[in-house]
Amino acid sequence: MQYKELGNTGKKISAVTLGSWGIGGAGWDNADKKESQAAIDKMLEYGVNAIDTAPIYGFVRPGEEDFGYGYAEKVIGEVIRGKREDIFLVTKCGLNYDRAQGPRSMYKSMTREEIIAGCEGSLKRLGTDYIDLLFVHWPDMKTSLEEMTDAMKTLIQQGKILHYGLSNFTLEDTCRADDLLHVAAVQLPYSMVDKGSEEMLLAAKKRGIGTMTYGSLGSGILTGAYRTIPTFDKMDARASFYHFFEEPMFSRIQKLLGVMDEVAAAHQATVSQVAIQWSVRKEFVDTAILGVSKEKHARQNCDAFTWEMDEEELRKLDAAIQCL
Repeated sequence: MQYKELGNTGKKISAVTLGSWGIGGAGWDNADKKESQAAIDKMLEYGVNAIDTAPIYGFVRPGEEDFGYGYAEKVIGEVIRGKREDIFLVTKCGLNYDRAQGPRSMYKSMTREEIIAGCEGSLKRLGTDYIDLLFVHWPDMKTSLEEMTDAMKTLIQQGKILHYGLSNFTLEDTCRADDLLHVAAVQLPYSMVDKGSEEMLLAAKKRGIGTMTYGSLGSGILTGAYRTIPTFDKMDARASFYHFFEEPMFSRIQKLLGVMDEVAAAHQATVSQVAIQWSVRKEFVDTAILGVSKEKHARQNCDAFTWEMDEEELRKLDAAIQCL
């Protein structure tokens, strides 16, 4: 495993972070709890020391308490018991819903009340007395940055969080918030099929802000598993949140996958390992979040660090990406 310093936090974390959206089952195939926990253990065994989660991961599990709100945090909390000090634990706040109504009442909020209450809930579900990094999941477009940063400052002073970050915020608001209270990290989408956040990631690095990227495998399309357009449930995140499975994008990505196939074959590697390497070798990517809910995928993903692409292969991939 490779390790990078997250911004100027002084913390060295693994170049890949274990993501838990899929573990929660929210908008994905319903993951088996024991299988998910085995996958988490395998990632930790391979040297991954950062875990990213959120209370909202699990929100469409009707059989669970609160429709599954906080489910992924509970699953992770059970696994990290006794290992907490070795893990850089990341969760989020500010994406919530009315417990009486369920997910259909979902709202974004970064008020002081929401942030404080969200942190307290996450601490309980994760079974810990502090969170290394707490993100505001999405901006709510109404609460002032002053109120939001003041709430984070309170939590830092209380020792309940060590750092705070912003997920899916604009560069302008990130800089403004950073001037009020240093932003430890940003979390943005970035992959071979989605480079839209590159400028912001570069700008964040110049400010000493850490960078965590999600969607690293393009919602699964960069694993090479989809060579014909699949049919997903309308609520599946691969169909609702991402747009890689729609034409003409799908066919363009297939051409990129052809180049990735060649690179992977030359190293007896997998297509997903090519995508992982491409991301983590970027100087402006501190860690790439990888959703893992199966032990075999954990092993495959971490094996991306057992070999290395050469510069010519990277040029071929970048040329193919330019055609998307």
